[in-house]
Amino acid sequence: MTRWFPSEEWLEAYQGRLNANEDYIESSDGWGEEFLGSFIFEINGLPLTETTIGELPDELTAPFRTALTEASEARIETLRETAPPALAQRLDEATGEPPRDRLITALFDTAIVNAPDVVSTELRVELPDDLENLLDQLDRYAHDDTVYAYLDLEDGRCNEAAVLEDPDTTTAGFVLSAQYQQWTELIDGADVIEAVMSRDMSLDGDITNVIIYPEAAQEMGDTAGRLETTFLF
Repeated sequence: MTRWFPSEEWLEAYQGRLNANEDYIESSDGWGEEFLGSFIFEINGLPLTETTIGELPDELTAPFRTALTEASEARIETLRETAPPALAQRLDEATGEPPRDRLITALFDTAIVNAPDVVSTELRVELPDDLENLLDQLDRYAHDDTVYAYLDLEDGRCNEAAVLEDPDTTTAGFVLSAQYQQWTELIDGADVIEAVMSRDMSLDGDITNVIIYPEAAQEMGDTAGRLETTFLF
């Protein structure tokens, strides 16, 4: 699967890269031994209401469109007959198009936040694996427009990396918060300490500990920048 950001797969790959980064391991020696060194990354402002399924990257949506375009008339009828209420209403309101076109338009004009109510079990068969996986992750992990990622960091190692379904049940030494766009800039090479000092990112936790480990913080950002990433939005 492509390393889409944000996703479980991206975070897993990031954990692997951190643990293979000798510069990070050396510069974070002792981190978290006398204080809680874990992080929650709070990714705010995901455009789940503004973005439709059709506006996601073509790499995700083109195979879905092709599958529906090439499906038999009988298959299209089955998809229409098994449509959940939210999709059936859209189909009933649409006029002037053939049934296949109405189905495709209704689906691709659906906002991401509404996808779970529109994509039926039958329709999931037609979804490419990456798209089904990402829609499922957004359904499980998105809290309004926010996703929370957790990193357990201690003495040069990332012991755990996870996207959180319930962030209220997880305790971390630091919470790093920013809008989605700022996170993409960080991955593209922005300096994390500079972003915190300029208040583009908010850090909840003892910043003194972060300042003592500036090379480790920089290596965390540089490692993300070296990771092959495709942004979902």
